[in-house]
Amino acid sequence: MRILALDSSSPVASVAVVSFHDGAAKILFEENTPHARSDSSALFHALEAAVSACGKPDALCVGLGPGSYNGLRAGIAAARGFATALTLPLHAIPSPLALPGPDSGFWAVGDARGGHYWIARISKGHFLEEPRLLLPGDALAHASTQDIPILSAGPLGEFLNPVDSGLQASMEVTIATPGAHRLAILAEKKDPSYLVPLTPEPLYLKPPHITAPKEALIKSHEGR
Repeated sequence: MRILALDSSSPVASVAVVSFHDGAAKILFEENTPHARSDSSALFHALEAAVSACGKPDALCVGLGPGSYNGLRAGIAAARGFATALTLPLHAIPSPLALPGPDSGFWAVGDARGGHYWIARISKGHFLEEPRLLLPGDALAHASTQDIPILSAGPLGEFLNPVDSGLQASMEVTIATPGAHRLAILAEKKDPSYLVPLTPEPLYLKPPHITAPKEALIKSHEGR
């Protein structure tokens, strides 16, 4: 069985093809490419390369976030399009579960923008605490309650430069991004909750921030 997996929730677009035989996983293709929130072309180039190198997969898997609004929509649309066109099963899995943390457990954190961070606790590919939104100081304090590793899904900015520098001094934060091959391994376990018959919904923790067009802003001010 071969699974094509992709994740575009973080600043790195990850695409992988993993083969499974007698319980062993073998990575046939993997590409991790930096990409901007407003440009998902790296994801599509990697998908084209994966299919060219490995042929038609037996299943697809996509990361659900949380993360970049545009990146998630592009990744999910691509996965759903592939699955429909090739009549393949589609698995959808929260992206933090594909971070390279230890099985013993770790905190995952990410920039949710708008002055908030999301934080989750993970062990062996499962949530011990599901993602939730916190202010930077609260997220840092929460993550410091237990002596386990902290992995961030991309740059964190204020989280790494809190007012309470004494609290930060006792912590180490590892910058990491979800790996598509880990999504494939989770999908191969055939958890029925990950198999989606329709287009999956991204894991949004708050409504997306949408900038109003300049023309609309002008009309709004004129109407006052």
